[in-house]
Amino acid sequence: MPGADARDPSGAERHYKGYRVYAYIALSRLFGELNLDLEQEGLPERVREALVRYQGRVTKEEILHAIRSNSHMTEKVLAYLATEGFAEVRRDEHGYDIRITPTGAEHLRRYHRLYRELYGRELAEHYRFVRSPEWLG
Repeated sequence: MPGADARDPSGAERHYKGYRVYAYIALSRLFGELNLDLEQEGLPERVREALVRYQGRVTKEEILHAIRSNSHMTEKVLAYLATEGFAEVRRDEHGYDIRITPTGAEHLRRYHRLYRELYGRELAEHYRFVRSPEWLG
């Protein structure tokens, strides 16, 4: 539940962010792998070309680290991104390989500014003790 409160074992209150803010962070992380600019001309074609050339891989662990949440939330975020067609989640003998899709890049291009505004408070809290990563824009 967005912004829901819970108590951790120490008794301290923890605030959970909605999975959509985590999905935005994860999608931004995946887009960052392509070394492209969201505002550049011809982005859909550039994304397709970059995905063909892309030799890296983003693991489930890297997404978990990017959203700084637990495994359950990571699964929920990845399921959402895959269901919406924003990311492909592949599993092979080395583990998970997660990639943004052209649809996901276009979604991010269209709504990046809105998400930054809408989730401004949550993002500030998320990066309260560390600098916001460059790939988040």
